[in-house]
Amino acid sequence: MIGMKQVTRLLVLSPDSKLSPSYLAREVSTLSSSLFVKQTCYGVLVEGDEDEVDNVVTEIKKLDPLRIFSKVRAFPVGDKRRCRAVRGAARPGFYFLEQEIETLPLIVKALECMGGEEHAPPEVPSCLDPDTLKRIIEEST
Repeated sequence: MIGMKQVTRLLVLSPDSKLSPSYLAREVSTLSSSLFVKQTCYGVLVEGDEDEVDNVVTEIKKLDPLRIFSKVRAFPVGDKRRCRAVRGAARPGFYFLEQEIETLPLIVKALECMGGEEHAPPEVPSCLDPDTLKRIIEEST
């Protein structure tokens, strides 16, 4: 596994999803036996080779495309800096994640209003070169 980038992703279920975290964990496990999968109260943590994790996330999202959300977790599973058992309290960031999860049904509604399809991100305009900016400033003064 030398040279492979390891990542940890959170797969979070919207509270209005018909799927359960245990079902999600089983499905992830059937798609790949080399990934580490940990069931949580909000979904699952998936850890392993970046390409494999990305492929599994793509497949899992097909189960409920509007209600399964994914984001990168900065620390690997079991990292002592984040472990509740070691720290004796909720991990830093948990309360924010909890707040995010509460907003997911609203995001689902918005996605449904958009037709439930993924949209390409807006095109970012190219940078303005300094000479053009100077000319615009001079013309406006």
